Amino acid sequence: MRRSRSSAYRRPGSGLTGRNRKIAIGLAAAALAGTAFAVSTGMSNAATNAGASSDNINALVPALGFSPGNPNATADRVGPTGVNVPGRCPPTQAQVNAQVALKNANLPSGTDLESRIQRFEKTLSAIQDLKCPASSTTLLGRLNSLTALRGNANRDNILRGLGLNETPADKAAGNAAPQNPPANDASGNAGASSGNINALVPALGFSPGDPNATADRVGPTGVNVPGRCPPTQAQVTAQVALKNANLPSGTDLESRIQRFEKTLSAIQDLKCPASSTTLLGRLNSLTALRGNANRDNILRGLGLNETPAG
Repeated sequence: MRRSRSSAYRRPGSGLTGRNRKIAIGLAAAALAGTAFAVSTGMSNAATNAGASSDNINALVPALGFSPGNPNATADRVGPTGVNVPGRCPPTQAQVNAQVALKNANLPSGTDLESRIQRFEKTLSAIQDLKCPASSTTLLGRLNSLTALRGNANRDNILRGLGLNETPADKAAGNAAPQNPPANDASGNAGASSGNINALVPALGFSPGDPNATADRVGPTGVNVPGRCPPTQAQVTAQVALKNANLPSGTDLESRIQRFEKTLSAIQDLKCPASSTTLLGRLNSLTALRGNANRDNILRGLGLNETPAG
């Protein structure tokens, strides 16, 4: 039997009348528009977020300062500030980095005080998003030390000069620096004991020179220095020990300043200029803190890594 004209020809597999086809096309367009809206407003999943890129986030998010918790823990543990925190806290550094990236399209990368403060604040926010307290890290104490510097007109230069190791990338670079063993002739001298001197003499901040060099090289401050300078960390440490029966071991500002001054004196004894190290700039940053009533707590709170022993 012949089909009537009302039985219009349909494309194989289309399964849609003209009217239904228009409805389906309209729904598809609406779905695509909805997807575009979700992406543009950050409502899509983490895989498509427009947050800070992973290639720089690891160098910007401050280190948490405490080992990650056990995600399966049900009991509390003592946190880095001495109070109990959930045993599952803090999250891993990678988890925190991912959360910071997810919520922040741009994370300040400057070494100025306000950029550092913002990075700490955004990291603390990420910790809370991941259901862990600030007390499961050392972030809050370090942030308080930073904010205490806001009243200092020289605050940005102070922080740069201190060589503050704030991020995991910074710490990795610092730990990679060679740590020379004590010089053999340091033992038996009448100076500070070799058992603690390595943990007290500040790191020189620049690679040792070639003792056979006759030409100058560019030093860490951008000026030329003798190619044989600075001496090795071991040589400087031995010279400090030789000339100082007691080297201050405190974490207070004045003890730190004395250690820098005595180390700079040893550098000069070994016929090298202060500019072959970063010591003078860091010393100037320390002395600039002398007028701050909270100076000792600021330095402790910053977790300053001053010596080769860290």
